[in-house]
Amino acid sequence: MNNLVQKVSEYMQEYHMVEEGQKIVVGVSGGADSMGLLAVLYELAEYFHLSLVVVHVNHGVRGQAADGDQSYVEDVCREKDVPCYSFHVDLKRFARKEGMSQEEAGRYYRYQCFEKVRREVGAQRIAVAHQQEDTCETVLFNLFRGTGLKGLTGIPPVRDVIIRPLLCVSRGEIEKYLQEKGIAWRTDETNLTDVYTRNKIRNHVLPYIQENINPAAGQHIQEMAGLLKDISEYIDRQGEQGFDACVTVGKDSSCAAIHSDAFRRLDVVIQREIIRRAIGVAAGKLKDVEREHVEMIRGLLDKPVGRRCHLPYQLQAVRTYEGISIKRETAGEAKRPESICIDVKAPGSYRLPGPGIVVELTVKETFKNEEIPINRYTKWFDYDKIKNGLAVRTRENGDFITLDGQGHRKLLKRWMIDEKIPRDEREQMLLLADGSHVLWIMGHRISDNYKVTGGTKRVLVAEIKGEKSNGRQYQSIVNGERSRYPDSRTG
Repeated sequence: MNNLVQKVSEYMQEYHMVEEGQKIVVGVSGGADSMGLLAVLYELAEYFHLSLVVVHVNHGVRGQAADGDQSYVEDVCREKDVPCYSFHVDLKRFARKEGMSQEEAGRYYRYQCFEKVRREVGAQRIAVAHQQEDTCETVLFNLFRGTGLKGLTGIPPVRDVIIRPLLCVSRGEIEKYLQEKGIAWRTDETNLTDVYTRNKIRNHVLPYIQENINPAAGQHIQEMAGLLKDISEYIDRQGEQGFDACVTVGKDSSCAAIHSDAFRRLDVVIQREIIRRAIGVAAGKLKDVEREHVEMIRGLLDKPVGRRCHLPYQLQAVRTYEGISIKRETAGEAKRPESICIDVKAPGSYRLPGPGIVVELTVKETFKNEEIPINRYTKWFDYDKIKNGLAVRTRENGDFITLDGQGHRKLLKRWMIDEKIPRDEREQMLLLADGSHVLWIMGHRISDNYKVTGGTKRVLVAEIKGEKSNGRQYQSIVNGERSRYPDSRTG
């Protein structure tokens, strides 16, 4: 038995890819990898008592070249007496119809064809031709794009009925095997271009690493992906146990309540896994859930009751007395602008809801007799009085504002009622808040607690710039009035 065939045979047995007597659907494009897969499985068919069925998909993108690929695969199958099912699709039209990229649509259509044939012929497995470099490309692509642990585990050898027998060998090994056997293969010229990000990794990044850093880099990346897969599976198991201990799921699975006491005792890695699971339960999927969403929810544990953050799929996480509740937003809540957390150590421009509306924050030193603008949309605050960090958000339970120099406070809800703010506008009004203490009701007044005084050393300048937001005009309304301090410093 050829060395490569022996290697693949042992790999298939290690991962229990097939059982004796099974029927296997083999995806064959005509390229080196898939021709190698067909040739190896054809050799192993007698050993494992397998029967093979080939599926070829012509994407209709490369014209006569694609037709040539189809004819070649069908001819090889005829010679080997292997049944071959060919499919043809106008991939560009299909991608437009499904709202996908051509690359994504091509993969989706191929696997639809594989599964259709598997069911028709009663096959137990679908074999596809991913090999070692494909794992490396996937790991590097996910790493460069930004990913969690699962994204670094590479391509699984077995997933449901799909098997990948060639993941244990490199493209170079496959091509050498084909040359020794006198088996030709077709070349897809689009793989040689840099149209797709994966092609750039395949054609430039990996070759550079292997030529200039370590020829065995591909093998090492695959081995690392295997180790991370084991770690990921362990975290999955721990996350499942933690989820059962910390989370209560609503009857219709639209709400997941995390209990803070049990949750806090767990390691942060398991906490993140539990949060992802809780979001998945409430949303029914996790596709657009990113690390920042998980960290926002973890951060709620240190926030006052009532604080919330908005998530994909019209979900919100709310700090409760017991912990954190992840649930669907109501119609009214869904219309609220999202909270924007601001790092006061890194002033800059922060986008607000509305066409081109931003709040611009700068920090400056004060000097004696400096003039403070009297301006509805530019306000100055004593920077050193900010305690908890800033957020631009709508109102929450417990919000208050300081009315005078004696420290008299008023709940924001009461202030809005006293000022006769229409009920439908109250949920839309934007605030600059330090925890529950409101510095600025934008377009209205500021808190007396944060006003610039004679003792102020650093000033936070907040200015709203833009056109319109929520039906109101945000613009510089300078009415000509100026104040001088230390006699009178107002905001």
